[in-house]
Amino acid sequence: MKLETRDDAIAGAVRAMQRGRIGFSLQQINAVNDSSDVLYSECLGRFVEPDGTVRTRGEFSAFPEASGVDLAFGLDLLELAFEWLACHPSDALGCDISSEILGDERMCRVLYDFLSRHAALATRLVLEVPESSSLRTRSIATDLLRSARAIGYRIATDKFGTGNSPLSVPADLVKIDACFAERHRSGAALKLRDIVALASCTVPTVVVEGIETYDQLEAARIAGATHVQGFLLSEPTLPPIYSRSAKAFKRRHRPVSSGPHLLERSWHQ
Repeated sequence: MKLETRDDAIAGAVRAMQRGRIGFSLQQINAVNDSSDVLYSECLGRFVEPDGTVRTRGEFSAFPEASGVDLAFGLDLLELAFEWLACHPSDALGCDISSEILGDERMCRVLYDFLSRHAALATRLVLEVPESSSLRTRSIATDLLRSARAIGYRIATDKFGTGNSPLSVPADLVKIDACFAERHRSGAALKLRDIVALASCTVPTVVVEGIETYDQLEAARIAGATHVQGFLLSEPTLPPIYSRSAKAFKRRHRPVSSGPHLLERSWHQ
């Protein structure tokens, strides 16, 4: 079943959340010289339509009108990640932290409170944050990430090379945006080498995303990356979807379309 419009995509995500049909796929991040060496697995948000069709988070999150829904979706995924980690003591996961959360002071407080309550799992969760933030919100985001790192969470600068103003917070690893792995671009190998070298100046672990061919894998190795992520070495899996009853969801996130001010209250209940 195809999602015909923007409204269909957003409404589909809301229905899935209300009925507990959300979860994540896992995609490994592998060492560039040994694919069996897994750094951690990234949680890729998914929701399921009534007919069983699995949708990606990106099918609705890209729309500005979906920001409130995406905030709720992202926080619920983070909760699922903690549940997964509690049941899989040898695993490590990575979760996206959206620009919307980082740019909202109330949501940063909500997130920090949640991360603090799960501090026992901190060393096994990587918070993947976008490379840049607006000048207005950068201080808020930096304070949150510094505090989370002090608890024990690792920070990954995501989509490195695409932003204009990197967050002024120490990171544990950098993820190079997939666009730099595209071999058909003019001067791609040189650009990849330069961006990996730049990232390597600040962190010991550099991941190149979007690796789909052996040529791209070799280019990442030659460029000096330590790890790679992509379909070549790790097809995203679909673990069992965790259930959320409609009653529990409505109690904590009522209503999802009303924006982050209600989410702050609900997460403290």
